[in-house]
Amino acid sequence: MSAKIFPVQANKGERARQRLLIAALEKISEKGYDTASVREIADAAGQNVAAIAYYFGSKKKLYAALLEGVGSHIRGIFSDLDETVRQRLEAGTLEPAEAIRLLKAMLRAMVGVQMGGGGDFEKLHRIMVHEQTTPSDCFPILYDKTLRPLHERFTSLLAIARGEDPTSPEVILRAHALFGQAISFTWVRPTIVRRLGVRQLDATHAATISALIEDHIDLICNRPSTP
Repeated sequence: MSAKIFPVQANKGERARQRLLIAALEKISEKGYDTASVREIADAAGQNVAAIAYYFGSKKKLYAALLEGVGSHIRGIFSDLDETVRQRLEAGTLEPAEAIRLLKAMLRAMVGVQMGGGGDFEKLHRIMVHEQTTPSDCFPILYDKTLRPLHERFTSLLAIARGEDPTSPEVILRAHALFGQAISFTWVRPTIVRRLGVRQLDATHAATISALIEDHIDLICNRPSTP
């Protein structure tokens, strides 16, 4: 997956840059931004320390480029579906039933990538968790380009499904609660695998999780919540 986040380029210099980004993902996800040293990153990439300054300017700019890659990868996961949602929202032609179908598809995609991402997804996940719990100065790179647009479109779908205002704090919070149902199976995975008595979650678990979340979508979209 690292190669998918940071695609290989034909140019020798770009390949060196890619190796530094992959090494940064490895070391920063393992040790955190502050603890992972530029020397460790450079050594893991088979480069000298000066290469970081040459290709990125500084460790912070290397991290910014890392987050750009992470955000781009996340957008790629949803690209076709997200483009469909964007076009339908802009056209103003979405009916509640179709909005519900698209809500389910987005959450199904989210659950699927968490279950099938493998070891490199865990690295990406640790970076994301760190940015959510202790946002760095680079957090806007993730938020503005990736997280906010996805969240806004998801919220708009939910608002159409329920006949509500997408700018309402309640609708935004409700959308976030649905997101939380999906991502909790990655963020607190050690608890659920022990609770289930399994070593890892598999495709069968992913299908069950998706079905449960879809049931919740049906419940909140087909009947109003009790105040």
